[in-house]
Amino acid sequence: MSAAVRAVERYVLEIYNAGRVDLVREICADPVVRHDPGAPARRTAMSHDEQVDRITRDLATHDPQFTIVHLVGDDEIASLTWEATRRTTGDRLCGIEIFRVRDGRVTDVWNAPYAEGAWS
Repeated sequence: MSAAVRAVERYVLEIYNAGRVDLVREICADPVVRHDPGAPARRTAMSHDEQVDRITRDLATHDPQFTIVHLVGDDEIASLTWEATRRTTGDRLCGIEIFRVRDGRVTDVWNAPYAEGAWS
């Protein structure tokens, strides 16, 4: 398993599914740059504290449970397709994200808008 794939797997399974938000400082760089599409496209640099706050709020509000559909990559880039259930409402979402990993830590995430439902 490549370094990037392993870091992203830990991000999903340990930080989100297991609620181990304390691992942000181990798995993620400071800052992580989030790249979002749109007009204009947005880049948001998030410190460890901002990442912890964002994930903690998401866990408290939605209590998501992620399933990894596909996770592939090399030593620097990993591509993740996922499905999630918001345990607070039962809503199902799916999405795709691209991660850059350097020195074993997530440095960048490219996000596409999430969709309702599951991958076909």
